Amino acid sequence: MVDRSIALEALGALCNGNVTSVQQQAGLSSKNPQVGPRQNLSIKLLIPTVVDGDEHSQASRSSFYHIKSILEPSGRAASPALDKSVVAVKKNLIIDEDEFFAPQYNYDFTKLTQTETYWRGGEKYERPCGWYRFGLKVLDKYPGTTWLGTTYRGTQSSPGEWPVSYHGTSKTGAEGIIGDHYEPGPGQAYGRGIYSTPDIGVANQYAKTFTSSKNGKTYKVVLQNRINPEYRKKYVNDLYWLVPIPKGKSEDEEQEMVERAIRPYGLLLKEV
Repeated sequence: MVDRSIALEALGALCNGNVTSVQQQAGLSSKNPQVGPRQNLSIKLLIPTVVDGDEHSQASRSSFYHIKSILEPSGRAASPALDKSVVAVKKNLIIDEDEFFAPQYNYDFTKLTQTETYWRGGEKYERPCGWYRFGLKVLDKYPGTTWLGTTYRGTQSSPGEWPVSYHGTSKTGAEGIIGDHYEPGPGQAYGRGIYSTPDIGVANQYAKTFTSSKNGKTYKVVLQNRINPEYRKKYVNDLYWLVPIPKGKSEDEEQEMVERAIRPYGLLLKEV
């Protein structure tokens, strides 16, 4: 069992910011007022906020180069987007824990090993063995529940559900990564979009790491998502999945594209 206060620290690491909750704020005395304004972080804004945090994180820039070296033919020049210096920006974020977490879907995978083959959305599901999952409250945030499958789960897929992926990296920092593997249409850029992977081992390589101020332990953190196969492209033996986000879209249009294609439902932590 991992304390939820550490999950807030994990969210901060993912979003490249500081995360508190309205519940924590209510518990503060008048002698310890909130410092500065905080931006609301909801479930629907989680992936866009993580994406934005990646674009202002030097650690994420290292991940971009790593992915680029895997996906792009050797000998090509570095992408201009990857060569730009990173402006470190940390946000102050606040959540409502009652609207963000779904503790009934917490699951301790830390002592489990994969002994059977699981399927979700017609794709092999690599369960996050070795990780602890905080369930996210998504049932009332998106239309329907078919994309999540059924409540009582076995090894097989349910009709209409979406496959599982683990969050990788972000749209702007990843421009140019795919190169010749992805031919863009009008207004698009090579490889622009949101990357994730169905392989928890691959996700582990790019996971954010943080040291908790609560217990001094160091953890890795990744998001567990569902991906709409209608809006997904696969690369490198299906290990890298891309949700393309064309250039020239408004913020609202990009948000709509994200919501229809990739939805987080679990926050995974693993002690290092």
